[in-house]
Amino acid sequence: MTGLALLAVVLFGEETYYNRNIPLSEQPVSQSRWLRLVGIEQWRSRRCRNTPSQAFCRSFKVLTKPIILLTNFYYVCIFAWLVAINATLPIFLSSLYGFGPKQTGFMYFAPAVASIAAYISGHWLHDILARLYIRRNKGNFDPEARLIIVWLAMPFMISGLVIVGFSLQRHYHYMLVALGWGLYTFGMILNSASVNMYVLNSYPEASGEVGMWINFSRTAGGFIISYFQVSWVERVGAEVTFGTQAAICAAVFPVIILLQLRGKQMRSWGGELNFKTD
Repeated sequence: MTGLALLAVVLFGEETYYNRNIPLSEQPVSQSRWLRLVGIEQWRSRRCRNTPSQAFCRSFKVLTKPIILLTNFYYVCIFAWLVAINATLPIFLSSLYGFGPKQTGFMYFAPAVASIAAYISGHWLHDILARLYIRRNKGNFDPEARLIIVWLAMPFMISGLVIVGFSLQRHYHYMLVALGWGLYTFGMILNSASVNMYVLNSYPEASGEVGMWINFSRTAGGFIISYFQVSWVERVGAEVTFGTQAAICAAVFPVIILLQLRGKQMRSWGGELNFKTD
C-alpha cells in the first residue's frame, strides 16, 4: 500500500511549496514538474522558505503554546483506553466466552459500526454547532466553539468504559461488552475530531505541526498502555481497571472547560507563531 501511494504521488501529486507569506508577484516561477518532484526547484528558491534549523524548530515552537500542551495532555489521557480495550478483549473473550478467532473477529464489528455512526453524525454536528455559535455571537467565531461537542461525547466514553469493565468482571452477556466498546469508540471519534479541529483552528498556519503533536499523543498513549493493561486487569480485575480509566476521562474533562473559558486569553498569552512560511 505504501509503495502504491508513493507511485501515485510521483505520477499525480504536485508539490508547490507555495509560500503564503509573500505576494503573488514574488512567488518563485515554476518551471519543471520533475525538478520540483526531486527538490531541485525548491533548493533554488530556498531563500523564500525556512532554513533547516527553522523547519526543525517549528514543531517545538508550537509545543510552547499553552493550549497545545493542554490539548495534548487531555488527548493522551482519553485515547489510551481504546488500545487498552483492544489489548484486553481477545484474552477475555476466549477465556470467559470461549470465543475463537472468528467470533473474536466478529466482535470488531462493534467499534467499526460505532466509528461509521460517529463519522456520519459528527459530519453534521460539528458544522451545526459552529453555525449556532456564530449566530449567538453575532457572526464571530472562536476556535473554542469546536469543543462544545466534547460535552456530548464524554458521557458515551465514560459509560462505555464502565459497561465493558462490569460486563467482563461479572460475566455479563458478550453483547454488553460489544455495546460498551461501541459507546466508547463513538465518543472517542467525536472527541478526536473536536480536539483536532480546535488546535487547527487555533493555529492554522501550523497545521502540520499541531497535527503531528496530536498524532504523537495518540501513539504515545496507546503504546504505553499496551505494556501494562493486561497485568493491570489480572491484578485488580476488569471492573476496577476500566472504572479507573473512566474516572481518568472524567478527571481531565475540566481541561476542556478551562480551554472554553480561557482559551482565547491563553492564545493571546502564547503569542503568534510568526513562522517564515505557513
